[in-house]
Amino acid sequence: MSTGLQQIMKSRLFRIHPIMIPFLLFFYLSGEIAVYAIVFGSLIIHELGHLVAAKAVGGRVTSCTILPYGGEIKIEQFGKWGKREQLIVILGGPFFTLVVLLVSKVVDFPQVELLTYTQLVILCLNLLPIYPLDGGRVINSLFPNFYIELISFSLLISLLIFYTSLYYFPKGLFVSLIFLFIALQNLSFWRFRRYKLAFDRITKNA
Repeated sequence: MSTGLQQIMKSRLFRIHPIMIPFLLFFYLSGEIAVYAIVFGSLIIHELGHLVAAKAVGGRVTSCTILPYGGEIKIEQFGKWGKREQLIVILGGPFFTLVVLLVSKVVDFPQVELLTYTQLVILCLNLLPIYPLDGGRVINSLFPNFYIELISFSLLISLLIFYTSLYYFPKGLFVSLIFLFIALQNLSFWRFRRYKLAFDRITKNA
């Protein structure tokens, strides 16, 4: 294992967002230990992809927060990076998830179907063009001047998916909760949009 990767694993970079507690607690109390382990492990691997990609391009990661759809990493001066480096880091997570998905297709072991399904959900979810999912972050990286339009679109779409899934797919409550959380995130981004844009201008000119 490389020195950089060892530092990642030994440091206290990984944090669990409080929103994860009811999800993991539900799986644990329901006796679905396999589901609990695979979902949580898959999210860790997804975020590890971002971390490894960040280290590969020379970035310094300050924190990594595990969320139901993957996670959120904070990198020093990420806004000053070139588009190529930003995209490498953003797509590092989906790439690791894709690798696990491909492995699950060729290697047979217990709970492989659940593992495959989990990777598909994480991969498809993260590639949606909704901020702050990886797909939305790709759009923000390529078109940073459309940040306000992006979070406005993301807020509307996440609310639409929340209400639709809640009404038509009541058994998929976890999907509704994920998009409700994303909608609340975008509402927060909208409220502080001016500060974020001002901060980005300052850091880019620093």
